[in-house]
Parts: sequence; structure tokens; C-alpha cells
Amino acid sequence: MTMQGFRFADNRRLRTICCALLFAVGACTAPEATIQLGGSLSVLTSGTSFTSDALPDDWFASGIIPDNHVAVSASLTSSTLSITSTTNSFLVARRVRANVLATPYMSWRWRFEPGKWQYHPVRIIVGFSGGGADPVEQGAFAKLFPGSAIPVYDRVMSFLWAPSALMRGTLVRIETETNVQREAHYTVRGGAENVGVWWQETVDLATLYRTSWPDDRIDKSSIAFIGVSSTTALKPLTVFISDLRLSR
Repeated sequence: MTMQGFRFADNRRLRTICCALLFAVGACTAPEATIQLGGSLSVLTSGTSFTSDALPDDWFASGIIPDNHVAVSASLTSSTLSITSTTNSFLVARRVRANVLATPYMSWRWRFEPGKWQYHPVRIIVGFSGGGADPVEQGAFAKLFPGSAIPVYDRVMSFLWAPSALMRGTLVRIETETNVQREAHYTVRGGAENVGVWWQETVDLATLYRTSWPDDRIDKSSIAFIGVSSTTALKPLTVFISDLRLSR
């Protein structure tokens, strides 16, 4: 090896070591989506297509996802996410940096394909951080989706489709094994009679957060990730989600 080749290899190793050290102290952070001009963020960016095995840099996945169970298809004006449940739990989400009070509204359209279930296994997930809670313990969500791919969070809210339309608007806090309520479930809609058509939804994240965790510092709380998850299901059940966005 020539002296010039040796210096090149040595410098490359040095850069690798430096980046590893920076990552260890948090200076090398994973890409994340930020609020756009006008105070909004399109979680599903128009014109973007991808699958779970080729995610954009600011997305992440956890769990075993079979081929063709998660995909985003694009049109000129929007992108639609299709999710099909499987016998394994999985999560696909986008890293986000957004203050809850600055962008309190989350809106989307979704369509559930016909099938048999109680609570539908597929749901929209929002992770929060910085509101004053202690580090996450082993609640149901943390047990389903362990690992370092998920951004740091201290609260999780799931947006569900319930067995009955009469359950719409129900908010339930979920206790961990140590009786700490770090997770909340909000029923957005439900009922077998409402499947097969597109529904437009809007929720006030700030109000739901205050109701779920009134002792937190909501002014310090940020949205860490937004995505979809699926619990286990014996038969595949498909949901389509479009126009998922944050706004003020």
C-alpha cells in the first residue's frame, strides 16, 4: 500500500470512529420531519411511494412485516398508506419534531375493508416526549415494540376503530404493571356498518393529551413520531389511510 493509500484508509477509519463517538453522545441524530411553512406537516407526503423494506430516512419500522403488508402509493395530490395485519405485531412510523401546542390537530382519511374483529388490529399511533413523565417502563406498547429504532418517548396514544359506533369518542388510559398510565386509547370511530367507505377524521391532540395526563407539562411536550401499528390477527385485515397531517 502506498503512503497516500495508507493515509486515505487511516482517515476513513478516523471519520468512522468520530461519527460513532458523536452518535454515542447524541450528536449524530436520525433524520426527522419538521413543521413546514404555514404551521403544518404532511406525514404522508404527496407523490411519495415506498414499502416497509425500503423506508425513507425519517421513517422506521419495528417487528416482523411480511412483504406487501405495508405500502405507500402516490398520486398527484396525496399518498395513501395500505396496512394489512398479520400474525405478528408491527409498527411503521415517521420521526417527527413538533410541539403539541403548536400543531394540536391531527387529521386524516381512512377506509377499513370488511372483516370480523372486536377492536381492529390496525391503529394510528402517536408518540410524545418531554412532558415530564419518567422514562418509559415496560407497558404494553413498549413490550410489543422494543429496540432502539423508536425515538425517545414517554407517552403513547393509539387511535382505534371499535366494535360499535356508539363507542366513538371514548378515551381510556392504559396502566402498566406498576400502575403508571403511560398509554392512552382513543376510539375515533367504529361499527361494522361503517366499513368499506372513506371517513374524514380530525382530533385535537392537545386536548386529548391534557385529559389523559393532566399533571404533565404540555407546553414542554413534543410529538416524537406518528405512524401505524398492528396487533396480532388470525386473518389479514386491511386499512387504507390517506392525507395524514398535523396542523394548527
